[in-house]
Amino acid sequence: MIILTPSAQSYPLSVQDPSSRWLSSNRMVIQDKTLQLSEEEVAIWYADKHEAPYYRDLVNYLTRGPIRVIVLSRVYAISGLRNLIGPTKPQPNTIRGLYGTNVQENAIHASDSKAAARREINFFF
Repeated sequence: MIILTPSAQSYPLSVQDPSSRWLSSNRMVIQDKTLQLSEEEVAIWYADKHEAPYYRDLVNYLTRGPIRVIVLSRVYAISGLRNLIGPTKPQPNTIRGLYGTNVQENAIHASDSKAAARREINFFF
């Protein structure tokens, strides 16, 4: 599962479009929706981050505009997507390197495990 964060809404359609080449390469879109998160929803989703020094900035960022949640299916979907988007800190030749501005506003979130994907999919859908 991936989430295009609020800063991603200003990107070209090719980045936002789940049928675009970077997203659709042997992947099938299962679910796709755009929504506006409330502070309460962010608090639930990131319950493990409440004590982090960056938590308030994270809440402000995720609630400042709509997000787009996309569930994808493919063999090795999680590892493939994680390689494509890159590490949390934007690096060259990755989606985050191309479109992220810093560690927090890195344009995209991707589930890091099957358990996380199940939890996040259940939360958003």
